[in-house]
Amino acid sequence: MLRLCSKITITQITGEKLSWEFNSLVNCTIVSDVSNLTDTCEIELPKKIKWQINKDTYSGLPIKRGDKISIRLGYDDDLKLRFSGIIKNIDTKNPVKLTCEDDMFQLKQQKPIEKGFKSALLKEVMNHIMKDTGINFQLVDDTLKIGDYRVSKNTISEELQEIKEKCKLNIYFRKINGENILYAGLKYPLDNRSKVRFASGKTIITESFEYRDRSNVKAKVVAVSFNKKHKEIRVELGDKDGKDIIKLRIDGLEEEDLTKYAQQSLDTYKEDGLKGSFEAFGEPLVNPCDMIEIYPTDGPAGTYLIKKNEVKFGISGYRQKIELGPQINMNKTGA
Repeated sequence: MLRLCSKITITQITGEKLSWEFNSLVNCTIVSDVSNLTDTCEIELPKKIKWQINKDTYSGLPIKRGDKISIRLGYDDDLKLRFSGIIKNIDTKNPVKLTCEDDMFQLKQQKPIEKGFKSALLKEVMNHIMKDTGINFQLVDDTLKIGDYRVSKNTISEELQEIKEKCKLNIYFRKINGENILYAGLKYPLDNRSKVRFASGKTIITESFEYRDRSNVKAKVVAVSFNKKHKEIRVELGDKDGKDIIKLRIDGLEEEDLTKYAQQSLDTYKEDGLKGSFEAFGEPLVNPCDMIEIYPTDGPAGTYLIKKNEVKFGISGYRQKIELGPQINMNKTGA
């Protein structure tokens, strides 16, 4: 029988910048989702815990909001990094409970410099917003235009949320070679993704799937933009009799770029294949944007990207609840 193991490291960001390591915890929940800006982690530490400073036992709580934290989980002393970020809140009642966020926590404390852009590339706006943050970012498409845009929010995270909602983008952190990299784009990235096989009755514990046929989803997209000459450009795609209407408004785009947004919105809404989630053991370790080859109890097998992973670790075991993203046509280069 496999033995659970864990290692939590907390490091002060001020003062002596001391570090503490724990090899046990009561419960831990980590949520990573490409549709959310922020990955979160909640931890409950053991009741009998002692904090040591300079070889002396410290009776208080030496950690505070803003300190760094990393969490490694695994089986039989084979530990793998599952989360790294910042402590957001501390419930000091025994047992101590910590609420943590990834590096988006830092971007929630920083204000961007106001600036207006005309017919801008996403890359131009991101370069401006992320300048001097100390955080690297990666775009799925360096040529993507977002039209007219004005940076005016109170925090960088609010600005990213505005771009996300306006342009229907996914903006999220991925851990690449131990570093949190901010990704942004209409589609899922092609780089740094693993492929893992999950099968019902073997590595799948429970599943909740339904199969959807694209042809049965009736929808259309109506996208509007006013270009440099204040002329209305209108793009309509999809089913003429579509009951579900998706509306987009992104000013400063020409028809070619507006069509790109409209087509991606339609494709996302009408994705076919398996929809839903399944529960698996804590390993093999997977993350959002990874590929999974899945063999369900019912329905056809296929290869999918991961949209969301909720990891639970503690006295009840080590589990992953994995939500499927789009199905991949392996004959194509992207998803």
